[in-house]
Amino acid sequence: MIKITVPATSANLGIGYDTLGMAVSLYAHFTFDRADKLVITGCPEEFQNADNMVYQAFEYALRAWGEQPFPIAIGIDTEIPVARGLGSSSTCVVAGIMGAAALTDHTVTREELVALATELEGHPDNVAPAILGAAVCSFTPAGQLPRCLRYDVSPRLRFITIIPPYEVHTADARKVVPQEVPLSTAVWQMGRIAGLTRGLETGNLDLIAAANDDRLQEPYRRHLIPDYDAIRETCLTGGAKTIWISGSGSTLMAVTDDTIVAKFLQVRLRERFPECAVHILTSDTEGAQIEYL
Repeated sequence: MIKITVPATSANLGIGYDTLGMAVSLYAHFTFDRADKLVITGCPEEFQNADNMVYQAFEYALRAWGEQPFPIAIGIDTEIPVARGLGSSSTCVVAGIMGAAALTDHTVTREELVALATELEGHPDNVAPAILGAAVCSFTPAGQLPRCLRYDVSPRLRFITIIPPYEVHTADARKVVPQEVPLSTAVWQMGRIAGLTRGLETGNLDLIAAANDDRLQEPYRRHLIPDYDAIRETCLTGGAKTIWISGSGSTLMAVTDDTIVAKFLQVRLRERFPECAVHILTSDTEGAQIEYL
């Protein structure tokens, strides 16, 4: 039996729409074993079939390598909520591909993993950090494989992660983002992407906060999250330096480098927003992992 562990991810990181992502210390665990028929456990019954995203990725990888799919048993145990902006679908895609490689003794590099996962997901911003760990800036040259620039994230940083009880689907979030922007907006974003990645590397909170001033997507997506303004105010008045929408939401992620501030803020958020899950996370440095049981 194979066990694969994949971290959650926070895409965009405020300023880096469809380009930046970061792996965080919330995890999905998957087991794979050969079986007489397809069996999937650990997820709602409606997903315990061949349409399951994990199995779809498993089949996709096998066909890409010229192999025929075969029945397996998949066990799913995840801490990552669905449709909250924490890369739950990416964990399924990455695990499915890695499971296919492991059960067929196929040697796969992280670069090949990113390429296959991107083909399924459409963008590398979530799958790349899930595979590589840390923060990743990704882009795909025309007709080429994705290029991924990995940035270590300072271990001092704490990411207070607030997960509302409602979903924001990516398709809905994309509809509200303008398809064309002024040149001034493009210029505004470009320098701040470099500033944010450097701030994450060094743990410079002032630089992170100054860079995290998005004009592409957050001003439009915030309206899809009813608690956005109240949570933002609570975080910024409670000691966090800045806050962003994780992926397309509804999760929000605030940043500090003080563990005491993070703990106090976690308590305050749980008191004011009891329906929300609140975690204190760090950046995952390892990315997806595999072990043989």
